Amino acid sequence: MRRTGGWLKFVNDIPLTWKFILIYLLCIFVPILTINALFFQQVSQNVQTREKNNLQMTLNRASVKVMDYIVGGVTLSHSVATDRSLNEMMDRDFADIVDYYDTYNGLLREKMKPFLSAYPYVERISVFTANETIANGGNYFRLDDAAMNSPWYGKATDSPLSVNLMVYKDKDMQNTRSTREYFSIVRKLNEYPVYGHYAKYLKIDINIGMVDEILRQELPDMNLTIADGSGAVVFPSASFLSGPTSSTSSDGDRLKFGNPLGTASYIQGWSMVGVADSSLFQASTKDSERFIWLLAAVSILVPTSLIFIILRSYNFRIKRLSRHMDKAKDEKFDLILFPEGKDEIGGLIRSYNRMTARIESLINDVYKLEIQQKDMLLERVRAEMKLLQSQMNPHFLFNTLNALLVVSVKNGYTEVTDIIKSLSLLLRRMLSWSDDVVTLKDELHFTEMYLKIEKFRFTDRFDYSLNVSDEAAKCFVPKMCIQPLVENACKHGLQSVKGQRNIRVEAARADAYLWITVEDNGKGIEPERLDEIRDQLNDDGLNADENIGLRNVYRRLKLHYGDRVDLFIESEPNKGTRTRMRFPAMAVSADQGSPINRTGG
Repeated sequence: MRRTGGWLKFVNDIPLTWKFILIYLLCIFVPILTINALFFQQVSQNVQTREKNNLQMTLNRASVKVMDYIVGGVTLSHSVATDRSLNEMMDRDFADIVDYYDTYNGLLREKMKPFLSAYPYVERISVFTANETIANGGNYFRLDDAAMNSPWYGKATDSPLSVNLMVYKDKDMQNTRSTREYFSIVRKLNEYPVYGHYAKYLKIDINIGMVDEILRQELPDMNLTIADGSGAVVFPSASFLSGPTSSTSSDGDRLKFGNPLGTASYIQGWSMVGVADSSLFQASTKDSERFIWLLAAVSILVPTSLIFIILRSYNFRIKRLSRHMDKAKDEKFDLILFPEGKDEIGGLIRSYNRMTARIESLINDVYKLEIQQKDMLLERVRAEMKLLQSQMNPHFLFNTLNALLVVSVKNGYTEVTDIIKSLSLLLRRMLSWSDDVVTLKDELHFTEMYLKIEKFRFTDRFDYSLNVSDEAAKCFVPKMCIQPLVENACKHGLQSVKGQRNIRVEAARADAYLWITVEDNGKGIEPERLDEIRDQLNDDGLNADENIGLRNVYRRLKLHYGDRVDLFIESEPNKGTRTRMRFPAMAVSADQGSPINRTGG
């Protein structure tokens, strides 16, 4: 009797109730809590990552809008700076004020209006020139002492760049008694050296309120600020900060995001910074937390209830069964009379009831009679088995072939002797081959035995040739994959041919595939019949008695190689049939033979 030991004995010694409790704790309770805790942690990280990505997208969106204003202003400055007629008028010496106003009214007055219409965020376009013959007005101003004392002029003249972006405070051009903030693009007008007699500057003022509005749109999720190249915060503007704004709480942890505004020289170093309160994430996280722990509670409650019900069911019935089995020790074979159920425990109780009833009947004299009948039946089965084994024993066949072989040798029947040897080897290999795959060399030797027998049948009117490359001969092939094709060729192709009968077998390896060809010069196949044969290759039930050999070869190849098998049948009436197979080549690990190149002559 086999004994259980080690951990299995330890498990068998644990009471069933404790086994259920261990299963519940280790397979349900602890895994559910662990999985939900890890799931909550992952969800929290995902929520934070999502919110951070949203805030970063907000920062990027605001940066793109601000850069649209700046790039648009720079583009506008380029359009104005390359206006040849404007540069010419600003550099021209006018005879008097009347001459200037004639030019102003005819050419300069309406020149800036199309630009202001196309760029609604541009507040003002101002052209300053050192030409003393022009008058201040409209969009054109003399570069006098007041202008040269402005902050924009000093920054523009000190900068090596032709285009400068700056935020500064200066006198309001509409009301010189007050000051205001300007967000300006200042450009030196030096595109045409021929008009470089006087220094000229173009100042494009962008509407600060529209820039502030871009930053205001992202409140209260994020506070946005814009810093210039020196790191000084230039936006939000002072007017924006003095108005009613919303901000995130300063109590929680704050998250900071940064984004450079651009890489152009005039915006180099400028950046947009966003600050958000991490408490904004807590609402989404708490919702996820409540859902996850509710799911955990349900996931624990339902299995707990099921485990409790199942444990009660098993425990009650097993205890009843155990008590009745204890009674059986005292030869009290009482039946268990209660609904036992249809599960394994119920089956065990039913088996126990049948066993007790059986024991009671076997106690009677019928027990010995039944034992005798069973012994007789067993002896009968053994006798039948021996009879079947004797009928299936192939030694009689081989003994008969050996007797024929001895007679043929004594009488000098050389051809008959060779045929009997080939037939004996053929049958012995068919009975002894246990491997499902063999080398192509062995398969062709097996096929050649069959061809020798056919050559004996047809005498000199039959010939065959085997032409196999060295690489192909070393490959593994499924057993009995060539002989059925050769047998089909002899049986259906060459049977009714009156002249010379020929069969040619070729095998070669091409890349990763093995090609095997069996060709005969028989009567061929009609096109309609050839189409039927091709259709029957994949036929599972219909015409089961037709083309069995060919169909079995094809299906066995499909079992070995799947869809990487191809079987081609080519035939013409009265010209012969050629069958070609292609399947993956599997070479043996060592050299097991040389190329096969033989004929049956």
